[in-house]
Amino acid sequence: MDLLRPASPALPSVPTSARAGSPVAAGSPRPGAVRLEIGALNERNLAAVLSLVAHYPPFSDYSFGLMVTALTEQLRFGGNVLAIHDGRLVGYGGWRRVQAAAAANWFSGVGELPTSDWQGGAAIVTVMVMHEAALAKVLIRAVSHVCAGLPVYRLRSFQDGRPDMRRPPIVGRRHQFAAA
Repeated sequence: MDLLRPASPALPSVPTSARAGSPVAAGSPRPGAVRLEIGALNERNLAAVLSLVAHYPPFSDYSFGLMVTALTEQLRFGGNVLAIHDGRLVGYGGWRRVQAAAAANWFSGVGELPTSDWQGGAAIVTVMVMHEAALAKVLIRAVSHVCAGLPVYRLRSFQDGRPDMRRPPIVGRRHQFAAA
């Protein structure tokens, strides 16, 4: 399993494929480091993700049923990255795969958030929460890694009253992560 720490200069190689329940990158476990992995749908992961996400705006104001449905789908189809520190979930990034044209329309403001199409040619990040802001860069890189080759769209929500901001797409690519 991979333990990752953003500040470490060592860069182990990252596997070319990742699937639900597998680590995002390979390495040896060390206490105190952050491990990134794609979460599979099971009761433990769903409970941990729901609990974490429900503590952060804007998600704390959303219907619980809406959250269960969206997060279950992300876990079922591997559209997520879990950040785990000392056995505790400390960060989560989740997305949906969609048709590329629908994502482009959404980005330009022409359409609503597209419905999921897990064979689609683009990804839209819909959830990104973490206990510490320092994890944001690591989670964004992990999402890019898992979505390599796809345009990845993001929506930035602010907690200070500023309006949401749609971020220009990046093209997902394989990354190397620092070893713990």
